[in-house]
Amino acid sequence: MDLKKVDEKLNQFLRPATYPVALSMVASREELPASFAKAAEKASPMLVCQGITLARRYGWKVCLTPQDMVCPLGALAVGFAPPTDDFMSGHTGVPNWVCDDAARSVVAEGIPKLPHGEGKYLIAAPLAQADWDPQLVIVYGNPAQMVRMVQGLVHHTGRALSFSALGGIGCASYISQALITGQCQLVPCGAGDRIFAMAQDDEMAFAIPAGEVDKLLSGLELTNRAGLRYPVTPYMRFQTEMPPSYQALMKDLAAGE
Repeated sequence: MDLKKVDEKLNQFLRPATYPVALSMVASREELPASFAKAAEKASPMLVCQGITLARRYGWKVCLTPQDMVCPLGALAVGFAPPTDDFMSGHTGVPNWVCDDAARSVVAEGIPKLPHGEGKYLIAAPLAQADWDPQLVIVYGNPAQMVRMVQGLVHHTGRALSFSALGGIGCASYISQALITGQCQLVPCGAGDRIFAMAQDDEMAFAIPAGEVDKLLSGLELTNRAGLRYPVTPYMRFQTEMPPSYQALMKDLAAGE
């Protein structure tokens, strides 16, 4: 995959306000790209979504390990921690905004989870700077930009895309669910992403597994030719009706020519 070309195409058709992000889960230190060697040695306590923000807003290369995790839900989602019986039963009180233990157990069951221990590192970088073949490309944008990617995929099959949302734990959708299914994921940013990772009110996330990148890009190009664009091109070929006084003045001006 020519990552610079992919980045160019995404910027051409979507114009995102932040960098598209390349992301992978890496199984061992030996498999880490050399450019992450120093980052892997430095402790970086943060949330998964916070790391994504550093890549997409600061343009940094980010390397996270199980020891860096401060959000237990993110750690569970990406396989950095095993789900305990207490968590799965809902008895831990997390997430704290769900009504009771029974509902929390449903949330726990519904979180997509990568197998514990398979990934030792989570690496992310601006797509154009990535020096490895990423497993995912993640794009943040507004709803109009998101729907352009949906249109690019629907173009090829005509089938509606289906996504799920928990109102939080977005990394479980744009990382774990995308890797487990191999399908693109449209993700409304949840509480953690907005409170701790500074996702803005108008932002959503879209995850593109590596195997879907070419299909998405060709769909964006072909639907662009069909007239679906971003920025959206509103229909402007209508006749505006001005206030009566403006119409009268225009009539007088025309008569005086």
